[in-house]
Amino acid sequence: MLQVKGLSKNFGGVQAVKNVTLEVNKGEIVGLIGPNGAGKTTLFNMISLFLTSNSGEISFLEEKIDIATPEAVVGKGLLRTFQTPVGFPKLSLLENLMVVPPNEGEGIFSIFFKKKKITRIEQDHYDKVCGLLRQFNLYEKRNELAENLSAAELKLLELCRQLMANPKIMLLDEPASGVNPIMLEKMVQHILRLRSEGMTFLVIDHNLGFIYRICDRIYCLANGELIASGTPEEISNNEKVKSVYLGAS
Repeated sequence: MLQVKGLSKNFGGVQAVKNVTLEVNKGEIVGLIGPNGAGKTTLFNMISLFLTSNSGEISFLEEKIDIATPEAVVGKGLLRTFQTPVGFPKLSLLENLMVVPPNEGEGIFSIFFKKKKITRIEQDHYDKVCGLLRQFNLYEKRNELAENLSAAELKLLELCRQLMANPKIMLLDEPASGVNPIMLEKMVQHILRLRSEGMTFLVIDHNLGFIYRICDRIYCLANGELIASGTPEEISNNEKVKSVYLGAS
């Protein structure tokens, strides 16, 4: 589904990512780990086209996307979250999600839409929003401002926002960061449920217990280079990975 081949990125004289190759197959949860400064977020930013790579190529659904725009890849179904959730803090949870789908009743061609059709489309969007908020246990707070949510609830809201755009693959940046154990268990269950429904994930996180629990395969970066890949068991027993983390602690 997603292929990254020989991706590199330089910032002045610093090579943040060096010739990284990885793939994510449909229906997988793939982890990306490494100590601080390993190049994980830089790699995420290139895959989601928030950064331009210096070399290499990115393919999604067997089509090269590295010359596209972030908006174009979102339209193809590649979406990402951020370590610090983004959104609209002064809007309610309902409003945060209702702004995601395009409003088909606006624009110069709206005169060609019948009022009943526009109303039906808006109702479908509203029903989907309410369904997602219920799934993620946020429905009771639907009319609260997003700025009043906890850090963990904001991460769940961001997941809902991405799901409103009908993703085929989601890139999650530190979903477990700042999440207490009870909410983390809920996060695990949500991700596993979404995978069972056909969603594909590429996940960055420093919480190795979380990564080992949810992932089918894991890649480990250090100093911008891929040093290991394998199953959670293989990665947890890999001497290079142990050395990197022990050296970083």
